[in-house]
Amino acid sequence: MKVNLHLSANAPWQQLGQEWFGAPVVPPFEFRFRLTADALVFSARRPCPALLHPEACEGKYQENLWKYDTAEFFIATTACDRYMEFNLAPNGAWWAAAFTGPRVADPRMPAMPDGVTTSGHATAGGWECEAHLPLRYLAQMGIIPGETPFRLAAAAILGSPQQIFLTTSTDTSGRPDFHRLSSWEPAHICPAP
Repeated sequence: MKVNLHLSANAPWQQLGQEWFGAPVVPPFEFRFRLTADALVFSARRPCPALLHPEACEGKYQENLWKYDTAEFFIATTACDRYMEFNLAPNGAWWAAAFTGPRVADPRMPAMPDGVTTSGHATAGGWECEAHLPLRYLAQMGIIPGETPFRLAAAAILGSPQQIFLTTSTDTSGRPDFHRLSSWEPAHICPAP
């Protein structure tokens, strides 16, 4: 699925309406990406309850968010030699890591990106969350939106504890694995209206 990155504050929402193995997901998971002058902004929402990590707090770094409901995105250099994973809990807790290959930590990048801001609101009726990742962090990885081509993927883990996996990746064969870099589509940057 092509992922659009908008240069507009009113970026439209995109949907993922089926899980890894092709079963429909109702209601669908919604996400959007946009660029501001200094950040890549990722937003996600779903109109149903979520199971949160018991220690997750809005705006705070928290490991193991993927064990519960979470929205995720991945961004990679076009050559797929370096990439970043970002996990965002429905209530705004977050985790991130940079890699030099599938699940190989990048020793040149900080374990916790400086300047990340997140927010989230989760209720019994649904949730919506947002993360702002500083462009200066991406530049350290060699990704400069608008100047260098890059790959982008959105993903989600929902329905915890009976987890289902959703992704924009083109390869959903075998067991769920979001770290298949070559199956992430090149980001498509949409100009402001």
